Amino acid sequence: MDTLPSQYLQFHQRRYQFLLELLERVSQTQRPFTRLLDIGLSYQTLQFQEAFPHATIDTLGYFDHRFTGQLHGQHIHFDLNHAADPAAWPPLPPYDVIVLAEVLEHLYIAPSQVLACAASWLRPGGAILLQTPNPNSLRKRLLHLAGHSPFEIIRDDPTNPGHFCEYTATDLRLIARQSHLELTELWFRNYFGPRALLYDLACSLLPGQLHDGLTVLLRKPHLSEPQTAPPESAGK
Repeated sequence: MDTLPSQYLQFHQRRYQFLLELLERVSQTQRPFTRLLDIGLSYQTLQFQEAFPHATIDTLGYFDHRFTGQLHGQHIHFDLNHAADPAAWPPLPPYDVIVLAEVLEHLYIAPSQVLACAASWLRPGGAILLQTPNPNSLRKRLLHLAGHSPFEIIRDDPTNPGHFCEYTATDLRLIARQSHLELTELWFRNYFGPRALLYDLACSLLPGQLHDGLTVLLRKPHLSEPQTAPPESAGK
């Protein structure tokens, strides 16, 4: 791990730790997972491998050559922007858990199509852990008030274009319902960069769900279960 860029890891380490805690919770409360698909190969994949050595951990998306020789599972090269066509979906054996962390906002197709594609690789009763920035965060609202856009212009690099769209909690509830997934839990957290106690306190005390990060747990129903609408409220 000494070769990993320290600045990048410091910025994302609390987010990675939260993901690991949630994966451990999923393993304890549902059933221990043996197959995990990490959509969006990144440094978190190496941490998953270290924390869950007995699980098969595959990756999907663009291949990052910085990780050559470090992955234990297979990598599936697939651009999720092509997920609108079910005929293009690679046939994969079912996974217990799929992680879609800080990926959805980088895709330009309808998010319901992305989640429908991901759900096709999930066993009935399996879970998707999805992380995405909160467009209603306090930081972004302050930038708007100061006359600045918190959203950057799309970059020239098609493999790293930036954010096409960011989704609120209300958006994610709708997208889950469109994708025939059950949104079972939702968390707002400030897990980017170092802790800022005053900022964290303001996000917790002011109304409006102002934290920078948004994480949801989605569940694929068993075939015998009726489709139900996502809950109107979820724990933070």
